[in-house]
Amino acid sequence: MDKNYVIIGGDAAGMSAASKIRRSKPESNIIVFEKGEYISFAACGIPYWLGGVIDSDSKLRILTPETARSKRNIDVRNFHEALSIDTDNRTIVVKNIKTGDIIKQRYDQLIIATGARAIIPPIPGVETTGIFPLRSLSHGQRINTYINENHVRHAVIVGAGYIGLEMAEAFVSRGIQVEIIEMAHQIMPNYDGDMVEKVTSHLKEKGVILHLENRVTGFEKNASTISVSLSQAPHILQAELVIMATGVAPNSEIAESAGIKCGPSKGIKINAKMQTSVDRVWAAGDCVEYHHLVLGEAVYIPLAPSANKGGRIAGDNATGQSFEFPGILGTSVVKVFDYTMASTGLTEKLALSSGKFPKARSVVITESNKAKYYPGATPVTVKLVIDGKNNRIIGAQMFGKADVAKRIDIIAVAITAKMTAHDVAMLDLSYAPPFAPVYDPIHIAAGVADK
Repeated sequence: MDKNYVIIGGDAAGMSAASKIRRSKPESNIIVFEKGEYISFAACGIPYWLGGVIDSDSKLRILTPETARSKRNIDVRNFHEALSIDTDNRTIVVKNIKTGDIIKQRYDQLIIATGARAIIPPIPGVETTGIFPLRSLSHGQRINTYINENHVRHAVIVGAGYIGLEMAEAFVSRGIQVEIIEMAHQIMPNYDGDMVEKVTSHLKEKGVILHLENRVTGFEKNASTISVSLSQAPHILQAELVIMATGVAPNSEIAESAGIKCGPSKGIKINAKMQTSVDRVWAAGDCVEYHHLVLGEAVYIPLAPSANKGGRIAGDNATGQSFEFPGILGTSVVKVFDYTMASTGLTEKLALSSGKFPKARSVVITESNKAKYYPGATPVTVKLVIDGKNNRIIGAQMFGKADVAKRIDIIAVAITAKMTAHDVAMLDLSYAPPFAPVYDPIHIAAGVADK
């Protein structure tokens, strides 16, 4: 009987797996090695704490190592970094970061939940004091301390994706002038261009200065400021703080070195049961590639919901059960000042570039989120992406100032259920003037697509 369950990584996927194993196997030994200070922290909440919406970073700590040990009987060892895996002898080598001690730990079942790390491009001067990534709670704490100690009034953000835009709002709310540098020709490069124009204008209205189709070529510290050199005009920016929001990469090196197969993104390859290519080794979270329900292939889209669910499935199956994780759509939502942007499935450009949907087409409509005569009604713009071969919905994007998030969830369900535009146009959705029009924007978009 398996007794030793070892987990590398103590955030969402790792602790979800550990907790599930404890419920299934109350007599087992569960050891979680986490190289950082914290486990189970709400990374997605960090910009809202830095912006003052959440009053304490303690509210982002979902589970502490002490609570995991005392209430769940999970042997959490933070400040322990896994160095290597020997799959033949079922052991891992671990370093105690504080003492330098090296230990060897045997496992019966191993779950790799090493997450992802911030990508820091090799830009000259990028290690200058005052330049930060934002991936962990520790990063957020260091940023907050730096702002307070250095009275930051001007910040540069490199990257206009989710983190970049959320941090722009956080800084503006603290009275900090923000400039964003983005290599692409638009903010949110993973969206179709026609769905970001209004939000781009909104950012400018809020005082955010955008430098699109531009890139950083170097950093240099000058007394209390950082000179940021750009490839295009204005060529030089001055800031007291820089955030590198340039994406993430999977922490899969330890797996790959052990002979565990990884995909093109370097994310760990898994099957629907979260099994890796090696017996008794499972993986979940931001270090893996998940099956995409529309593309029908493995993709690297690191998001919290799939990390939590994937960890739970890995924990289930490591104990001898047989559950499957069906896959993902990459459903996401982001707040950009007064606007909400949301996406699920494929964008139009991705559908066409994939080569799998040569007849992909789209419709875009803008309609009221409530009955138009009801006070507070505001527009919601919906873009549906349709497979012209069979009229199935394969993607959607939306933006508006209210009631966007749950509407994207409706389309996520519709894509999962392989519904056509006609099916969605006929959905029996709720109606009352304060909440939705009799023909919801989703109905209207689907109806137009069905014609």
